[in-house]
Amino acid sequence: MKLTPAMKIILAVAAICIAITLITTNNIATVMVLHGLNTTPAVATQGSNTQQGTVDNSNQGGGYVDNSASVNTNTNTSTGTDANTSTSTDTNNNTATTPSGNTSNTGNAGNTGNTGNTNNGGNAGSNDAGASAGKNDKASVVAEFNKAINSVKTSAKEVKQLNVTNYLGGTPTIPGALNSIYGMLGGDDWLDGMLQDNSQGEATYAGADIKAKFPVEGEDYASKLTAEDVAKAERSEANGVVTITIETVPDAKSDSVKHGDGHAPKAFNVILPGIVNDNIPGIATSLVGTATMEYPASTIVVKIDKATGNVISADYDLKWTINFDKLGAIIPLATKASYTVTY
Repeated sequence: MKLTPAMKIILAVAAICIAITLITTNNIATVMVLHGLNTTPAVATQGSNTQQGTVDNSNQGGGYVDNSASVNTNTNTSTGTDANTSTSTDTNNNTATTPSGNTSNTGNAGNTGNTGNTNNGGNAGSNDAGASAGKNDKASVVAEFNKAINSVKTSAKEVKQLNVTNYLGGTPTIPGALNSIYGMLGGDDWLDGMLQDNSQGEATYAGADIKAKFPVEGEDYASKLTAEDVAKAERSEANGVVTITIETVPDAKSDSVKHGDGHAPKAFNVILPGIVNDNIPGIATSLVGTATMEYPASTIVVKIDKATGNVISADYDLKWTINFDKLGAIIPLATKASYTVTY
């Protein structure tokens, strides 16, 4: 498989691998060349209960007892289809004078609270939130997402790629002597700059190019996600547009994962370990060993026309990490991609 523009970030990895050879060759001129490279579902209910009370028992001279200002305040608030708010306040001021002194007034039972109305089961037919409540479980959201996003491959007239941006997804672990060379090259700023230099701008795809370029690239599907592949699935509606946010379960590292395997490879244009290993310079392979890939939790946000079920836009944020276990290097990377779709 040839490198796509989105995969050009492998050049950054290759540059690091070449830098490794400098440890054994001490080729300072090569260092200088490298240095110049341009290479939630909305929460249905919320409640708060607050109680405030102040009791002052004072013994003054002839047995004066003052229980002053005791306030119990209970607030039960429910937000969902309906909201019921109730507040109760009891204030008791009890003052007593007794000949014998020090007689305490324990009083102030107050109001134990407001149970309120905990269930507003009705009104489901009167608003969209109630009518679509059954659509918000994870399995239903994933099914709706799959149906919409897969239609891009089969029915879209045109897909416009707005951008594909590569960036550093965390702090790399660069071992030993290589770390000083990495610093000479410019460290994280240098690597992040290389990644962004290998990003893409606008492009328009139609026909066979949609299958070739739109996630999952080269496949006739855009998602094979199941509820088990998804850590979080959120759905909301506004002005005739359904917004679905999918967050995938993190993938453990692998040296053999393919499209359709694991979690993220079922819905993203992932960088596969085979692509990385095929593009590591031969001289560095003996030093770094075989690269493994892992895909931390990644997200897709898709907007769908409620009336037609067609995708309006799709935004991907893929996290992917290259591990060189033999070397002890870990390089966390990420790619954002945004598309709009015309039917």
